[in-house]
Amino acid sequence: MSVPRIVAATAGIMGLAAFAPAAHAQENKFELSLAVVEVYDSNLLRINNDGGGQTDNLSIAPRITLDYSRRLARQRIFANGYAGYAWNDRFTFLNRQDVAFTGGADLRAGPRCRAEVTGSLFQAQSDLEDLGEIIRNVSTAQDYSLRMSCPRPSGFYPAASAGFFRIENSERRRDRDQSIIDARVGIAYRRPALGDAQLFGSLASIRRAREVLTPAGPAKDVTEVRSVGLRLSRSVGTRISAQVEVAYTDVAPQLPGVTPFAGITYSGEVGYKPVSRLGFSAGFGRSVAARGNVGTSYYLQQQASFGTNLTISNRTSVGADLRLAERTFRGEDPEFQLRPRGKDTQVTASANMRYRLLQPLTLELLTRYRKRAADNEFYDYDSFSATLSAMMRI
Repeated sequence: MSVPRIVAATAGIMGLAAFAPAAHAQENKFELSLAVVEVYDSNLLRINNDGGGQTDNLSIAPRITLDYSRRLARQRIFANGYAGYAWNDRFTFLNRQDVAFTGGADLRAGPRCRAEVTGSLFQAQSDLEDLGEIIRNVSTAQDYSLRMSCPRPSGFYPAASAGFFRIENSERRRDRDQSIIDARVGIAYRRPALGDAQLFGSLASIRRAREVLTPAGPAKDVTEVRSVGLRLSRSVGTRISAQVEVAYTDVAPQLPGVTPFAGITYSGEVGYKPVSRLGFSAGFGRSVAARGNVGTSYYLQQQASFGTNLTISNRTSVGADLRLAERTFRGEDPEFQLRPRGKDTQVTASANMRYRLLQPLTLELLTRYRKRAADNEFYDYDSFSATLSAMMRI
């Protein structure tokens, strides 16, 4: 399962969202759809296949999807997601339910203040990349967040956020269960000609289920993350938007033998739309991350990305994306001790096309190539996947 990852602004760990207004559609909407998703993957097992053997797989997953949004005076509630089941033709032991839902509310109070409350549930077979062995494992992730701010047209205003993330696994991977609690507070200053500047501080606690025996007795895998930093953002009309964030981050693992970290983390994003139908985006960052089934107390990630999208007509749109990431693992789980990963580099290139065949019927094709190179070549692999989706509104 791939848990959605928001690279938070250097605020310590992935998942701490920067303060930004909600982007949910403003019209009232209630849409139910039936979808069929077919995926070909050349290396579903995520293994180094120099020795040969069958690793390709074709899966099919029927789904029912929901897209709901409703305005209640100044408030708005929303829900979207899907529920389905995935069947695999070669690796049938990976057949699993596939569920992803997000819901929440965009709330207004007084002339300026707003709060966004969201909750998400994800359940699916884990991606085999970092499990350490080829096993069945259903991951259930819950993600809750609260973001509040009282922006002003000009001058100072407060902002704050808090979140809770939890992931639970099948019996053989209970040691990978994890919870993250985070909070962030900031004071921002806005000038229309210059944009927004925000000084912030954040705290996060990463708690994993595994215990390690030490001479002093069992020790819990707990990591505390603290950050203080500055975020700048500005938009020039609807064509250009940019934000950059720099912070000093301190990571303090409580488990003996896990290397701490103290240093600069940062992130940046730029968006450019020369015309309304064409857009470009680029991003970069260095952050502390922990979410998912990576099998570490935490890891440092440096990444860069570039993307573009084009609306060809009212029916057709296309896009492409390139991402590069380097991860340095800290506190690897016991199954990696004989073959530690150390550090790896990932390159992901994807392209997609969306076409509305008829008013209720939409087709989408997504292709992706992914390559991983680790310090330990045992974990090297590459894969190509093609996903064809057909969705029809009920």
